[in-house]
Amino acid sequence: MAKYELLYTLAAKYTEEEIAVVKEKITAELTKLGLSISRNEEIGKIKLGYPMKHVRHGHYVLVVFESDPASLKQVNEYLRLHNEILRHQITHFDPAVKPIGQLADPEVRIDYRATENVPAPVIGTAPAPVGPAMTAEELDKRLEALEEDITKAL
Repeated sequence: MAKYELLYTLAAKYTEEEIAVVKEKITAELTKLGLSISRNEEIGKIKLGYPMKHVRHGHYVLVVFESDPASLKQVNEYLRLHNEILRHQITHFDPAVKPIGQLADPEVRIDYRATENVPAPVIGTAPAPVGPAMTAEELDKRLEALEEDITKAL
């Protein structure tokens, strides 16, 4: 039996209690399909990269399990047809990879050049564009307005 990692996204419209109920229902069905679940944790509510089914935020849940490769097709089919799940992804579990919670932390910086023999990128000497200072909140508002304009245009 191989070890796999499942990451699925639930819509943020649910409350914490509803998320727990949906998560338990999915876990029960996965165990019925023959999965041996070793870890089942909620990563948290994160803004999606793009709207899915008119949803902008989602609750991410990470499940680590053991299963034979033949049953993955049934698991994929169940997750694909589940109404509450926006997206899901199953990958092979690699214990050497950092947990996703650490990668989501903005204070953690990953330097890939330290592990690989890649030369440092050459940074040009062009001056930075000068413009009015903008706060992060103002930038978020402007980006959301642009997203809405683009989606209305489509």
